[in-house]
Order: sequence, then C-alpha cells, then structure tokens
Amino acid sequence: MSLERQLWYTRCPLPTASGIALDAGILQRRLEGIGWSVDTIEAAGDAQARASHFTHGTARLFRQGGNIPPIWARARGAGTALVGIAWTPEYQAILARPETGIRTVGDLRRRRLGLPVRTSGEIDFWRAMCLRGYDSALRLAGASLDDVELIELPVRERYIPEGADDEDESGWMWAGGARMRRQQAEVFAFIRGEVDAIYTSGAQGLQLRALLGATEVVDLGSHPGPDIGINNQVPNILTVDATLAREHPEVVAEYLRALREAAGWAQQHEADANRTCAREVGAPEEWIAPAYRNGPSHALAVGLDDRLIAAVASQKDFLLRHGFITQDFELAQWIDPRPLELSSRMETSS
Repeated sequence: MSLERQLWYTRCPLPTASGIALDAGILQRRLEGIGWSVDTIEAAGDAQARASHFTHGTARLFRQGGNIPPIWARARGAGTALVGIAWTPEYQAILARPETGIRTVGDLRRRRLGLPVRTSGEIDFWRAMCLRGYDSALRLAGASLDDVELIELPVRERYIPEGADDEDESGWMWAGGARMRRQQAEVFAFIRGEVDAIYTSGAQGLQLRALLGATEVVDLGSHPGPDIGINNQVPNILTVDATLAREHPEVVAEYLRALREAAGWAQQHEADANRTCAREVGAPEEWIAPAYRNGPSHALAVGLDDRLIAAVASQKDFLLRHGFITQDFELAQWIDPRPLELSSRMETSS
C-alpha cells in the first residue's frame, strides 16, 4: 500500500467506537475497501510520532479519546479538525478517608484535596481532570476551589517515554504498569493521611474505592446537572488531520461510517463489546457495566449536536481559565461537520 494512502490512528484507554471498530475489524475493512490502510501511531517507529497522541503532529492521523489533549494541541496551533463527539457516561467520584467525617460535598470546605502535578512531559490532563472534578463537586455546595486546600503531589513519570526505542515499555500509558501508577501519588498521600479526599474516575476508580474502603462523597458521573459530568473523557472527541479532512473528506466519512457500524455492532454484541472495553480500559470485565452506566455499548455513537458542542466549549473555557491553555480559539472554526454529513448521505444512498 502506498505511503500516501497510509492512515494512522491513536485512541485513549477508554471505551470508544474506535476501539470497538478496530477490535472487530470494521475500521480496517471499510478503509481497505476504498484503498487506504490504517495502523496505530505506535507502529510509526519514532518518538515524535508517538507524541502525536498529544500533539497531533503526524499527517493523516485520527485520534479518538479524551478532549483535553486535542484542545491543548489546537490552542498551540495544531492543524486539526473536530469531526465527531461522543457522550459515554463514566463513573467520576470524590473519595474521602472515612475517618475525616466527610460525607457531603459541603464537608469538603477547608479540607485538603490531592492534586497530582506532573513536572515534565506533555499536557497534564490528569491534573486538569482532578481540578475540574473538584470544581464541579464544590459548585454543588455553592463553594469554589478557593474554599479548599489543594495539596500538590509531584509526579515525575511521563505519559509517553522520551525514546521510541526504550527497552522498558512500562512507562507507555497503555502499559499495565503505567495504568496502575496513574493515581499512585494520590493513593499514597490518601493512605498516609496527607490529604482528605481525591478525585477518581472510570473502572479503575471503582476498584480504587473498593481497595481503599473510601467514602464516596459524590458520583459526578451520574449527577443530573447539565455540566457536572463534563471532564476529559466525557465527552470524548474524534479529531483528524485537517488537511486530510479537506482533501479527502470521503476517507474521513468512511472512518465515521465505521464508527457508526461499530456502535451498532456493540449494541447487538454487548458481552463482546464489554470485553473489548475491558481490554481498552485495563480492568476486569465485571467493573465495566457499573463504571459506564450498565455498559458503554449503548453510548458510543458519534455526533455533532448542540449539547455535545456545548460540552466541548465548556471544557475549553475551563482549561483557558485555569491556565492549561494560554491561547483561545473559535470552536466553530475547529469543527468540520462536512465528513459527518457526507457519511450520513453515504449511509442513505447505500
């Protein structure tokens, strides 16, 4: 296959239609059917390509996953287009040490909340997630971040190893070791009594609650408030190299058709879909249903409706307000609705 027709993908370790489409072979089949090949960005073989998971610096790259890195990349000038958004509900909670007496979000006032801070590497999306989780919880009690003490916990490990040829791959964010260490700093501080509460999310968040015997102060992921559940992974977004979207909209449309097919397949094969999601997340299957609202298979569809766009706008504004990005940009100029519209027309005519 010609290198000019080589596509790349990257995705975050969370339930996505891309993960289902890849595992079921749907994506490969659809793209090969129009003369294009697709492979993981890890196979590109150099550190710069691997860093594209955050920078989106590789041509003909698709990325589906958390919204913070692509917002950060766009704010830094990355030539990307936002072509799809998916709202897959996720467990998100504030956990407290039982002996603190913290039972409600109002009890968090004047308490110590753990905030991991990576001292090197890429956009610190996990710090941003924790901060947004605390902000959302405190707003429920009419409070703010000014009403708590944020205890910064230094983390020196990078999300992606600096060298592509590193023999030790345990630092790669998909590796089991890296996943288990993601909240290491907060957990140790929690156990030592150096913090009173921490933020957590997903299937690993439920496992952590069970391991620590922690008090669940609030489950943000199930709260009915319109913006309380917004965070890095809710909603997740699909971005693509803007040049590819402009010059080959039919390729992006075919990718979106594959995601639509995968979302439908997941509903019909729920057990298999949950199994795939467990591998994506790096957790036992039994945690998938409770972590993602009785299983993610019914919430993988990608769209661009107003509610989804508003959620991305809310996240962008939060990141700008708290200094995670320093340059604002027009969301409407980032969104390219044409591939999704084309994919719908292709479905209708097929």
